[in-house]
Amino acid sequence: MQKPDGSPLGIYNTWDQNNLIDSYSDLTYEQYQITVGGTYNFTPNHYTTVSTTYDVFNSDEAYVYGDEDGKAYSGYVGVGIRF
Repeated sequence: MQKPDGSPLGIYNTWDQNNLIDSYSDLTYEQYQITVGGTYNFTPNHYTTVSTTYDVFNSDEAYVYGDEDGKAYSGYVGVGIRF
């Protein structure tokens, strides 16, 4: 089945609808991300790599789930062999 405009029923991600987002929502947020990492070579073929990331999220208004300001930390450690 189709709507009168020819789009399928149940499809809500259309060009017309996406262009109307600014008219009914002025929610904005900022995200700052800092990543630091490095690699250490034990030998020419064996290495380890480490990285950490710090994220800060700032929103001007509450979203559906309330205040979504916050911070996040993530990181990884890897060991590798080059062939």
